[in-house]
Amino acid sequence: MTFSACLNDLNVAPQNIIQDDQVFSNESAVNAYFASMYDALPIEDFNFLVGGGFGAQRGAYGTANITNESVTNSNDDHLGIGGGTSLGWWGYNSVRNVNDFIAKVALANFPAEIKSGWLGEAKFIRAYYYFGMVKRYGGIPLITEVQNFTGDNLDELMVPRNTEKEVYDFIATELDDAIKLLGKTSVTGRANKYVAFALKSRAMVYAAAESKYGMVQLNGLLGIDPASANQYWQAAYDAADSIITSGKYSLYNKSADKAENFTNLFLDADNPGNIFIKQFQYPDKAHSYDLFTLPHDVVGASIGYGSRINPTLELVSDYEYTDGTPGTLKLIDNAGNPIVFKDPTDLYKGKDPRLAATVLYPFSLWKGTAIEVRAGIVDGGKTITSGNYNDIYKGNHVIGHNGIGGHGEVSQTGYYVRKYLQPAYDRTTVKVSSSAQAFIDFRFAEILLNYAEAAAELNKIDDATSAINMVRNRAGIRALTASEVNINRIRHEKQVEFALEPFRYWDMRRWHIADQVMNNTKYTAILPYLDLDKDGYIFKTAPISFPKTFTPNMYYERIDPNEISKNAKLIQNPGY
Repeated sequence: MTFSACLNDLNVAPQNIIQDDQVFSNESAVNAYFASMYDALPIEDFNFLVGGGFGAQRGAYGTANITNESVTNSNDDHLGIGGGTSLGWWGYNSVRNVNDFIAKVALANFPAEIKSGWLGEAKFIRAYYYFGMVKRYGGIPLITEVQNFTGDNLDELMVPRNTEKEVYDFIATELDDAIKLLGKTSVTGRANKYVAFALKSRAMVYAAAESKYGMVQLNGLLGIDPASANQYWQAAYDAADSIITSGKYSLYNKSADKAENFTNLFLDADNPGNIFIKQFQYPDKAHSYDLFTLPHDVVGASIGYGSRINPTLELVSDYEYTDGTPGTLKLIDNAGNPIVFKDPTDLYKGKDPRLAATVLYPFSLWKGTAIEVRAGIVDGGKTITSGNYNDIYKGNHVIGHNGIGGHGEVSQTGYYVRKYLQPAYDRTTVKVSSSAQAFIDFRFAEILLNYAEAAAELNKIDDATSAINMVRNRAGIRALTASEVNINRIRHEKQVEFALEPFRYWDMRRWHIADQVMNNTKYTAILPYLDLDKDGYIFKTAPISFPKTFTPNMYYERIDPNEISKNAKLIQNPGY
């Protein structure tokens, strides 16, 4: 596997790991080894499948479907959320590879400056591996040297778990080292010092939240003493501040149309807010996000698979109106009668423009096609419904081709995903592993909101206000006054800014609110009805059939029993 040190280094699917005697034979071989190490990063991208892991053949069932943001149409939600066993990643094979690289890079026959940069990248990668594990399991064994079995050292190879605090402190130290070693720029998809700052910002808000809102268990294997919280909030604040004050990144702001602007920021390769992205390239290394996410009616009819992520009414309602008022949809008038909409999309007028760029709501347009979502027809006070799209009533299909009701490949909530969809693709070309839009792992808006969260926790409200309003101004909604800014407002801003990206599940875990938000909770669908008498649409709501429950043990994943059987010094997490 050979690469040149160019943009395409990370675009090719990784092959077998290079043999040790070849790794440092030339720069191309080193780049190939890095490609494999980067590819192993636990980034929950388009190919991540809950229950199926990283690089799953049929990804796009991301963590959104195990939150209050969305449900899936492909299985019952009381099964789909899992039980603390569906998100595992025990990445010690990957750790071994980077440990081996770090041990040997100093002896390689290359200029010191080049080796220094490689060491910085390797430390960033190792920190990312450990972050991927600590956020799942809490404290885990810290192994920083290659282990080899000699025939009589089995006990030595069985390493006990470090405390959660020790792991987060190791990640912070690794990233501090990486920041010193890395340059200010890098080719796309590889780390520079600001990418390391971004990971530190994210990791430290996790550590701080676990310290403040979690509980110490198993003598510190889980949880962090609350006395350490401010130390981690400050580290997160400082890391984010280093990126903000560098002037290297800015929020995407190329279109006056705020919805169009937010849409394009996920598709424009020239996005000044992209800090670290994972590239894809058709056909060598592609994904199936469009196929699994698009409404059934706009995917080739013989393909199937679409509509797998269905945003909830609760998520839609979380988007404020542009004047800053709460986003609850206005379905009835003051007398309690359904409001009739000649144009059903008028229901969403005045909402935060990020909604239209994130969610396809009933009858909104996708490439000129209205996403027909109709639950039935009202005629003379009588409601007509059907389970078959082909049923006709007075010249109208009783239900919409994209739900609700009918075949299984329609939304169960009335909503579909818009974020990240690529309108350049023709419907006939949307197939398995046919999509190639990049996945944004770190973007400037996250850094601003990490900064705002840490600042608010440190009672630096003016700093928090400035950062959150940069995001809101770009979004096109009213700025907040300092008196309005608090932890809950910042959490809310994170939810709508990063909706349907892999943030909400982990945020609810680190804030320890998941068992309150999802406690035998049924989420809600929007039901549009064509009212023939009034020549317009009215909207009703209905709960989704199956509730979601997050049990307290799920704040930490189960360690695979197979790993415990191989290492008697491992202690299982509580509740498994």
